Amino acid sequence: MTGGIPHRGDASPIDLHAPARACRADSAFNAAAGFMLRVAAFIVAIVRTLRALRLAASLSIAAALALSGCGLMPKQVPAPIVEHSYIPAPDEAGSGEPEEPLPAVQAPEPASSVKPAPAPKPKRRVVKPKPPEPAVAPPPEPPEPPPPPQIISTRIMQHDQLHGLLDAEVQRPDGKVVGRAVDMYIDGSAKPKLMMVNLAGFLGVGDRKVNFPWTAFRFTPNSKTAPITFVPPPPPAKGKPADPVPKPQPVAEAPANFMQLVDSTVSQKNGSRIGRVVDVLVDAQAQPQALVLDLSSSLAGDKRHVAANWGDLHVLSRNKQWQLQMDFNDAQMKAAPTYSPEQPIKIVSPIVPAPGSSASAASAPASSGAAGAGATGAPGAASAQVQASGARPAR
Repeated sequence: MTGGIPHRGDASPIDLHAPARACRADSAFNAAAGFMLRVAAFIVAIVRTLRALRLAASLSIAAALALSGCGLMPKQVPAPIVEHSYIPAPDEAGSGEPEEPLPAVQAPEPASSVKPAPAPKPKRRVVKPKPPEPAVAPPPEPPEPPPPPQIISTRIMQHDQLHGLLDAEVQRPDGKVVGRAVDMYIDGSAKPKLMMVNLAGFLGVGDRKVNFPWTAFRFTPNSKTAPITFVPPPPPAKGKPADPVPKPQPVAEAPANFMQLVDSTVSQKNGSRIGRVVDVLVDAQAQPQALVLDLSSSLAGDKRHVAANWGDLHVLSRNKQWQLQMDFNDAQMKAAPTYSPEQPIKIVSPIVPAPGSSASAASAPASSGAAGAGATGAPGAASAQVQASGARPAR
């Protein structure tokens, strides 16, 4: 058919389906417009909700609501697929030139794979061993200093073994107290010879000091009564005359070779003063055991008494004057324990060091002794030394 109005049977398949496609496009546009309106209304509601809440947490709620709003979109029904056979016109079929085959798409050659750089090996930390520290030997401990040499020796006795002579009561055999002992006399060998007794009068009237032989008394240090008892001589044996009863002798008639002991001064070898005799401690056998020395240098100072051993006492005669001497030095007297009537009696004796150990220390005492000897030989020094000794000769 050429020219004129085309008939219905001559219409092409494309012209027949055009209205249907236009109708479907309009319906799709309407659906999309309605969906956009819904989404806009939903977004406005979300904005209002966010403004009302004004919290950061509302963002998560808005996201959840936005995700849930996707379910409100209408599902688009896919258009039905209608198969039509299309027969091209002869003009369309003849005029077509054979199409050239498209060149085969060559697959791009894979780029040469770049080998990854090897991972750097971890550096191994080389720990060099520390050189061993040289062992430091501890310094040798200094040897303990030797103990100081012993300079005094001490023996301990109790007060029931010894009793002081000064002011001790003297009684007769019947127990009657007749006086008190006040002093004693010794000879050149330091042996006791006489005891001076103060015989009591009536109410203190008629007291007199007399001397009795030392052998006329018995000592009982632990007695509860008088510690000194006057003992008359024993009855004579048959055929022998009776011993005379000791009679009191006046103090002025004491022998000149006897020396009073109490209140005498005791000195060292170099002439230095040690102390003053204040008492004598006698045991039960009437043997003196110790001299109680007052070491204080003045009457107003604190008094310190020391019990010095009787065996270390020496009686010397210088310029016809009796002197008492002991072998103590200053260090020994400082180390001596103090004598106290309330404590056990500690009798002190000096220890003379060995000649080898005292050779260095002997120079100072020797020089001081030489100075003392020179002073003694000087004119008028003898009388000064007698006054310093304080010894009282027997009268």
